[in-house]
Amino acid sequence: MANDLDIVWSTEQRKISDLVPYPNNPRRLTEKQKTDLQKSIERFNLAEIPAINVDGTILAGHQRLKILASLGRGEETIDVRVPSRVLTPTEMQEYNIRSNQNTGEWDFDLLADEFGHDDLIEWGFEEGEILRPDFDPIEEEPPRLDQKKPTVCPECGHEWTE
Repeated sequence: MANDLDIVWSTEQRKISDLVPYPNNPRRLTEKQKTDLQKSIERFNLAEIPAINVDGTILAGHQRLKILASLGRGEETIDVRVPSRVLTPTEMQEYNIRSNQNTGEWDFDLLADEFGHDDLIEWGFEEGEILRPDFDPIEEEPPRLDQKKPTVCPECGHEWTE
């Protein structure tokens, strides 16, 4: 049996222009991805229903909704998925990451500034995926002389350590 904390989603209708973008949405699309998504929407319409919080804040579907608005469809009423209760800020962040983790590119600075590292790992990122693209890893210290393997001369068999 469901309790008050369980989230049950229902489909409602809202006007696109009434929906509010989540200001910390770290999802970004390349120009090619935007073009591809626009072509998909023009061909198949809005097949994937955006998800919003009870207050109209967009949780998933930011890019689809931007494209619809750019096509002059901002006054249209569309289906949206709405939770049975207001999501907490942490639930909003988690849902935003989980629903977008499979495709697209990320604003790594915003991810680092707005989301917890452990949360990102738990929500589906792999350790190497959340490094900033300009990340310069610290080089390992060179091995000490007593840890180096000797070099062997292939002709005479003499060994030495550099």
